[in-house]
Amino acid sequence: MMKRVVKIGLGVLGLAVLVAGGLAVLKGRQATAPATAAAALTRFEGIEFSPADLAQAVRADLRQVVRLSGSLQPLDQSLIRAEVAAVVNEITVRRGERVKKGQLLARLDTADLGARLREKQSNLDSARSALKLAEINREKAITLTQRGVKSQTALDEAENAWRNARANVSALEQQLTMARKGVADAAIYAPIDGLLAERYVNPGERVAIDAKLFVIADLDTIEVETLVPARDVPQLRTGQKVMLRVEGFGDRVFDGHIERINPTVQSGSRSIPVYVLLKNPEHILRGGMFGSGEAVLAEKQGTVAIPGEALRRENGDRVVYVLKDGRLKRRSVQVALEGSADGRVGIAEGVTEGETVVATPGLRLTDGLAARIAGR
Repeated sequence: MMKRVVKIGLGVLGLAVLVAGGLAVLKGRQATAPATAAAALTRFEGIEFSPADLAQAVRADLRQVVRLSGSLQPLDQSLIRAEVAAVVNEITVRRGERVKKGQLLARLDTADLGARLREKQSNLDSARSALKLAEINREKAITLTQRGVKSQTALDEAENAWRNARANVSALEQQLTMARKGVADAAIYAPIDGLLAERYVNPGERVAIDAKLFVIADLDTIEVETLVPARDVPQLRTGQKVMLRVEGFGDRVFDGHIERINPTVQSGSRSIPVYVLLKNPEHILRGGMFGSGEAVLAEKQGTVAIPGEALRRENGDRVVYVLKDGRLKRRSVQVALEGSADGRVGIAEGVTEGETVVATPGLRLTDGLAARIAGR
């Protein structure tokens, strides 16, 4: 009986020892697992970037620009007005038609104008006859006064009559000239080559002096008046290249140049009018269209380009951080062009094509710091 008790006790004791040993091993494994994971997390001592934090240096054509926009108008445009009051007899053109300089556009009725011309001519003829008579009387008065037959008073009267007759002839000659001009002005001719943009009258209508008749627009050259903020104007100069996109033409770019810059600022907007000229040989651009684009201040063709956010200033130097072989390399750079239209910076020296640069501002970076892309 005693032997059985001892055997059972030893069996229980052995089982307890085995259980205790198993628990100890399990606890040891559980204690070791976190330590191993922590070691794995702290093994990389550096900085990780997401792909959005980085950019690749590429070759590109960059432009430094000032934005411009405005409405298009023909550079040469002529408003034709009536020089005389008359009835419109004939009109030979319609809107949209091409006209040549000197081409007849309309005729006004000349009945009244012709009658006035004949009246002025008759008055002038009479005045010239009166002047001849006054000249004869003056010559006689001079001769008789020298002989003592007539007094000085008679000579003065003859002299005065001659002067009045001469002044009357001069006045009537001017009136005749104006009457002739009136008859000539009844025929309306095109002052420039172009397209008939507006026609304000129709046959049979009576027009007053200075009434609008036609508008002719020359589309060979288009002018764009743009308003530029005063702070940007010092960067502009006449002759500067301008690239414009016009509504309705998609991505097509029209080349022009700055023709004039207004000398004063507009009080309301604090902007300065800048005038751009575009050549339009195909006559596809029309007045009233809207254009937007930029004046090109500087250009660099095929330069190494990086995002503007990648360029930093440290201790007075322009620097870029390049990710190479798992480390950050601090590079001093020489800038070729800054402030381009798309925000990129051209690099003349310090970064080569294909290198990866840090393009996220605000991060504290140091030369030689270990770095990698997250997930790689």
